[in-house]
Amino acid sequence: MSNRIIIQSKNLALNYGSRRVFENVSFIIHEGDKVGLVGPNGAGKTSLFRALTGSEEPSEGTLNWTQGVRVGYLQQVRTPPAGQTVFTAALEELADILAMRTDIARLEKEMERPDVLNDESALEKVMSAYADLTHRYEEGGGYGAEAKVRSVLKGLGFTDDDFQLSAEVLSGGQKTRLALARLLLRPYDLLMLDEPTNHLDIIATEWLEDYLQSYRGAVLVISHDRYFLDKVSGRIFHLEMGCLTVYPGNYSRFLQLREEAMLAQKRAFTKDQAEVSRIEEYIRRNKAGVNAKQARGRETLLARRERIAKPVESMRLQDLKFIPQTASAEQVLVTHELAAEYPGRPLFSNLDLTVRRGECIAVLGKNGVGKTSLFKVLLGELPPAEGDVLFGVRVKPAYYAQEQEHLNPDQRVLDAVRSMRPMTEEQARTLLGRFLFRGEDVFKPIGVLSGGEKSRIVLAQLFLTGANLLLLDEPTNNLDIGAKEALEEALADFPGTLMVISHDRFFLDRLADRVLELADGRFTEYLGNYSDYRAKKLELEVAAKEATSKLEEAKQTSIASKVVKDNDHQRKISNPWKREQALKEAEARISQLEARLQELTEALASEETYRDGEYARKIQEEFEALQNKLTEAYAEWETVMESF
Repeated sequence: MSNRIIIQSKNLALNYGSRRVFENVSFIIHEGDKVGLVGPNGAGKTSLFRALTGSEEPSEGTLNWTQGVRVGYLQQVRTPPAGQTVFTAALEELADILAMRTDIARLEKEMERPDVLNDESALEKVMSAYADLTHRYEEGGGYGAEAKVRSVLKGLGFTDDDFQLSAEVLSGGQKTRLALARLLLRPYDLLMLDEPTNHLDIIATEWLEDYLQSYRGAVLVISHDRYFLDKVSGRIFHLEMGCLTVYPGNYSRFLQLREEAMLAQKRAFTKDQAEVSRIEEYIRRNKAGVNAKQARGRETLLARRERIAKPVESMRLQDLKFIPQTASAEQVLVTHELAAEYPGRPLFSNLDLTVRRGECIAVLGKNGVGKTSLFKVLLGELPPAEGDVLFGVRVKPAYYAQEQEHLNPDQRVLDAVRSMRPMTEEQARTLLGRFLFRGEDVFKPIGVLSGGEKSRIVLAQLFLTGANLLLLDEPTNNLDIGAKEALEEALADFPGTLMVISHDRFFLDRLADRVLELADGRFTEYLGNYSDYRAKKLELEVAAKEATSKLEEAKQTSIASKVVKDNDHQRKISNPWKREQALKEAEARISQLEARLQELTEALASEETYRDGEYARKIQEEFEALQNKLTEAYAEWETVMESF
């Protein structure tokens, strides 16, 4: 880490009217720092960002920026001009590079002009400017500008076909990803990112992690993605109850240090309370006795004593439990050759799935491949293109929709839960208190709630359904880390069955028993949680690379090797007709062997192969045997060719 300071905050405070958002916020960010800003929803993280970028005027304190520092913030990225494609909008962020490219072309033409060529002084001046410009162009990555744009766009989930789409027709999520791509393309000294993994699938999130790790500038990121924070952050800024505390290390280290600090505070508070009680007891016993003077002295000292404040626990969802009204049969759900399309576009086919009671099945795949459509087909909200869905006996499903479209924006929070089950206002308020809705909050219309508050309303409604099969589509979106942890604990204790679509890898690691990956219209099943799935995927990728490498090595060895000919078996063929016949046979044999080797290479790269260990072993043995036969076939072909 460089010692160069990017920004220093001293005793920063921000008020909204009479409400103090935070105070005494002090920190330093150095060049190359990677900092995660965490805290519960509503703690003031985005407000702090707005204060740092000048969108909000701090009520107190100072912000000292190093002169000339370049700061990038997603909200500052302007909307692309009308008519621009995704690619041109991204490439525009490298306008300085493109301008240098134009100037280089101009100088090249200038050097070819006769009047410049014949003037030694003028030519030297132009060549000097050309050398300086090409050096800066190369240093700025000019020769790889378009390749860098393609890499960033693809990393964030855009395809080659998407590059030529008009930026105006993109969905909200795509526009956010394009804005993020444009931000990442510029070399900022400090990059400020507020929930950058929203609208990203797991593959894009992992790409962003790697990109930010190697990013030259400093990064300050607000995120509730615990895997992401572990991978990217070197320090954690924790903002809660108006105070900011700085912790070294990544998110896991922060959790450990915060727990140790909380335990130390509790011990200190308990010790302080015991000492205060001892002094108070002494005063009570001796106030009227012979030791009254000493008692009055201790009373004075006690009044002046600085007390240790009682540690305040973070607010979080309380007593969250999903209790089924009845247990389902052992076999919860069965699909037979299930297929779906939307609208008129094939999404997936041939899904044969059996879900058993107590399982948690994670459904993974890129954005837009059809994961949500699968849930809607299972629930009967979309008709299947082919196949059947059969629920078991006593199965009662409930659905958490990612877009929360079933919520009525005009309905009050209180009425939203009372509509689920008959209950008094007091009972409803008690329930809502467990989901952090207190006081007048229960009378707010749902339309004015934040994303996190709406998510808590949906969880409260799920709590009341008594369902034994929960289909959850991105249930951790908009939840802060404390709420995620409470939800994980509740679902881990849930005696029913879970099917979950999620990009939260920490969440999936804790809950998933099986993973269904949807890619190219097909589902592939993996046993275990997310980490098990990633390990198996990596194993398959390594096997595929090894198989391809061995095939290429066999070809090169066969072509390059010289086989010593045996006079009895490898005599040159003098008959022209026999030579032609032998050449055709040798070439046909090589073609046949290479075709079969290609089939085996594809088999070794397929997940299906490794589901049967014996079959995978036979495929590998045949592959190695054919490599040897191909070497012999090339040797025979060389012998025939030498006869010509």
